[in-house]
Amino acid sequence: MILVNIFIPLIDKEYEFKLNEDVPVYWIIEEVSALICQKEQFTLPSNTQKFMLYKIECSQTLSVSLSLYENDIKNGDRLILV
Repeated sequence: MILVNIFIPLIDKEYEFKLNEDVPVYWIIEEVSALICQKEQFTLPSNTQKFMLYKIECSQTLSVSLSLYENDIKNGDRLILV
């Protein structure tokens, strides 16, 4: 498990998540977006496959088929969900 911050520009908020670095990024995007929609009380778009995660420090788009570990995401990294 790693601790990362994820910024959501759409609602201008940042959240801290403890994530399993061994699961594919597409699964993380689905789970994170569902949690944020539930917390902020708005409806999740039907197609979360259009969302992407970026690593802020190096402007790197994460490959959705790879895990966080394989995308070189480490404890304390900041990500953006768009």
